Amino acid sequence: MTTISRRDFVRGAAAVPLSLWLLKYAGAQGTRVRYDARSAKGQEMLKIYAGAVKSMQGLAGTDPSNWTFQWYTHFVKSSTTKSAEITRIFGTGPSAHKDLAVAMWNTCQAHSGQNENLFLPWHRMFVLFFESIVRAVSKRDEFTLPYWNYSASGPTHGVLPGEFLKKDDPVYGPLYIAERNQLANAGKPIDQGQPDDPLGLQSLTQAQYSPSGALQGFCLAIDSGLHGNVHVLTGNRENMGAVPWAARDPIFWLHHCNIDRLWASWNANGGVNPKAPWNDDTFVFADTKGTRVVAKVSDYFDIAKLGYSYDRLEPKPGKTVAAGEVATRKPQRAARVSAESGVALGAKPVRVQLDTAGATESAQPLPQRLQAAPKEQRVFLVLSKLQAQVQPEVLYHVYLELPEGAAPEKNADYHVGTLTFFDALKLDHGDGGHAGHGSGEDKFYSFDVTDLVRRLGANKTLSENPSVTIAPVGEPASAAKPVVGTIELQVQ
Repeated sequence: MTTISRRDFVRGAAAVPLSLWLLKYAGAQGTRVRYDARSAKGQEMLKIYAGAVKSMQGLAGTDPSNWTFQWYTHFVKSSTTKSAEITRIFGTGPSAHKDLAVAMWNTCQAHSGQNENLFLPWHRMFVLFFESIVRAVSKRDEFTLPYWNYSASGPTHGVLPGEFLKKDDPVYGPLYIAERNQLANAGKPIDQGQPDDPLGLQSLTQAQYSPSGALQGFCLAIDSGLHGNVHVLTGNRENMGAVPWAARDPIFWLHHCNIDRLWASWNANGGVNPKAPWNDDTFVFADTKGTRVVAKVSDYFDIAKLGYSYDRLEPKPGKTVAAGEVATRKPQRAARVSAESGVALGAKPVRVQLDTAGATESAQPLPQRLQAAPKEQRVFLVLSKLQAQVQPEVLYHVYLELPEGAAPEKNADYHVGTLTFFDALKLDHGDGGHAGHGSGEDKFYSFDVTDLVRRLGANKTLSENPSVTIAPVGEPASAAKPVVGTIELQVQ
């Protein structure tokens, strides 16, 4: 187990530049490889990981290598508050590690109004420091965090690695958590019974990193899509299904290792990370000795410089989302939901009509306008301003022009995408040590419906006021009261 000496305690009060920390810890052994959890090497790493999880859970709560300390760096559980937990664990007196907790806890990006562009680099930082702590606690310098490839084709698609399902196993028991969804802990695909493929790699088709008009960009697309889907399909609202509880589950780290791998894949396929003021944003983490390390976002854009790689990256998709000229155009609203209070969702499908009144200066009916639009223009269904009282704990599927009374699950031709309310709750990030460039804009979901709209137009089944149907799969939590604030058809 890790022990904190007086020297380490004093060291925790000072900040170490990332470059020095990387030289000593990350790059000292050359490039380390992270493996698929189901590979032979990945299974070796899972055995080390299980032992380290048990050890970390047994460390003193004031130790930055303690399991709860690392969990709370992401977010403190929703049954209490950050300040209450700091007082409970550290008492009322000053200490270096108490100061670290104040700076580190609740700094997860970007699930409560922060700059969305920080989602990928913050989690890369988080995983890298966590991985080094596991290495130190286990005393296994060869350790690398495996990744959970839930998008893999074949019988392992969406299935948790078996090591996470062994509740009473003397070796792998620490990886088991009861508060997962039934499918997850039964060793079945977490997306079983879902229309389409919520575990697909559509985000890799994004041509740019950040949003532009109705284009989500890679960071937002993977965050709101695949990332959120896996969280909600894996655990309930006291586990992976809710931000404040997610990092309690050991599978969280393999999930985010895979998200990081997909970012590395997107970069390897030609995706370019942006140059922006927020690249200089900094966050505080603790290393294996409880040392305060100040990490700058732009230092985390290149994994080669961070001393690790992956055994496999995903290939470049054959088709990418329109960018270039499309990204520079301002989106034009073609239709929207007119209800001021938004669209309230429940346990059954909800069908609403989009209103074209005032959406455009043209008097031409919507079907003719969309059919006559230049071929290079794209049509997007955009949903934004999602809110919920608690996590609904289910995925919602979105359909355009689904015939009234038709069963959603039997009409895949009208299915346009999936949404979750994983980060729709407003969370208090407290007084963390982040000096950032302002808050982020509201997240949004954007589904390219160009081909569907053109097909419906050609069949003369696209109406002047198109319908949008939003249907849950499973029984939503009754107290959730989810609302989609805005639904629009946009042309860009």
